[in-house]
Amino acid sequence: MSDARPILVELFRHNRWANAEMVGACAGLTDDQLSTELSGTYGRLDHTLIHLARAQGGYVVDLTGWQPGPEHRLEYDEPFPGIERIAAHLDETGAMLIEIAERVDPDRTVELTDDEDGSRWTYAEWVVLLQAAFHGTEHRQQIATILTHLGMQPPEPDVWGYWESIQSTR
Repeated sequence: MSDARPILVELFRHNRWANAEMVGACAGLTDDQLSTELSGTYGRLDHTLIHLARAQGGYVVDLTGWQPGPEHRLEYDEPFPGIERIAAHLDETGAMLIEIAERVDPDRTVELTDDEDGSRWTYAEWVVLLQAAFHGTEHRQQIATILTHLGMQPPEPDVWGYWESIQSTR
């Protein structure tokens, strides 16, 4: 069996790039635009951005035990922290996910605990990594839907666009 780690690493390089593209498209939006909510999406655009960042950081915590500092505190019931802070959080945690993917062990497991009821589950490390990637894709598409509703042309953060972006830098 071949080592799939280089492909997994590329998946998380794409994830980091796609997050930057999509969050960058939200720079300059007004508070009214950031509060836009559409049926079929996670919720308000600003809450979706916070959720995307919080969840990605949560996956890093689950996989490494990382203890984020106060600059990573993102709450729904506080004033929106700003696109720059969301982007910085996603960039830092995105880099961490790349590092995790570089050393993933297909036999290593992690134990997760539900914060609400204390239930515990054990998953292969790679399952949590893939969940992080798919979760990000889902919410980036919801952000794109809201941007389209606002009359904007959202970026195409798909793998084709990622390929073109890395080819242009070679």
